[in-house]
Amino acid sequence: MDRIKRLLNNDKIKILLISALIAAVMQLVHHAPGLLRNLSDWLFLTGLLHILVGAVRYIKNVGLFKTFSYMSYKRRWKKHVHSGESRPMSLAEYTVNVILNDANQRPVAWPLGAGLLLCAASFLTAMVIT
Repeated sequence: MDRIKRLLNNDKIKILLISALIAAVMQLVHHAPGLLRNLSDWLFLTGLLHILVGAVRYIKNVGLFKTFSYMSYKRRWKKHVHSGESRPMSLAEYTVNVILNDANQRPVAWPLGAGLLLCAASFLTAMVIT
């Protein structure tokens, strides 16, 4: 049981299970005839959800919204204890110390790669159908 809990805490497994579940529910709603067609649709939807998760993580990691994050940091710095800082960090310092810190970034390659592979498998399955 402990091994299953550890496995379910793995980020890759969570993404795969959630996207597979959402894709399966969407498939049940739009029930299409034929096993291969259902398999192809399921693979495509799961791959699309993986690509979406990877794209959102990539945008967050790159810092598309880093100006908003920096403005929030400055607001918090002014309101609360300055944690030993005599002045707030500049945007460049904030980017290096907070946003580009590897501990704050989530993996992007696995969801994007898995999504592309699942979409490719869906394409191949669809080619077998026709």
